[in-house]
Amino acid sequence: MESILVAIDGKHGSWGALSRACALAQRMDVKLNVLLIVPSARHVLSHAEQQMEEDVRKRLGLHIEAAKSEGIRINYFLAEGSYDEEVIAFINNNKITLLVHELPEGDARTTEKEYATLRTIRHRVSCRVEVVAPKKGI
Repeated sequence: MESILVAIDGKHGSWGALSRACALAQRMDVKLNVLLIVPSARHVLSHAEQQMEEDVRKRLGLHIEAAKSEGIRINYFLAEGSYDEEVIAFINNNKITLLVHELPEGDARTTEKEYATLRTIRHRVSCRVEVVAPKKGI
């Protein structure tokens, strides 16, 4: 059975990827897994980072409830640690067939770092990867 994964970094949401994955899961009638990855407990967050992480969790909860009300089979997981390592481990341990990944808006350095993370993930998993670019100005 096919299953889709959307991995969300606790620092910023991947709302475009989540929306795309929900549409695919509903159309294909497959299970959707949402993995929220937060920094390890050893990492001290500033007040602003803590607030941002809390906002991401609240918004994610609302998205999950909306998806469930539309009949989408959705599972929610929380992991602590490195984004790429947690995504790779989850894909390999849960037989994921499609990863929907969102590239965040940002400057050239941020984008290059994201591409490096995406390359690392793609080289270490055997599932398909769909990359979603956020709409500008929304």
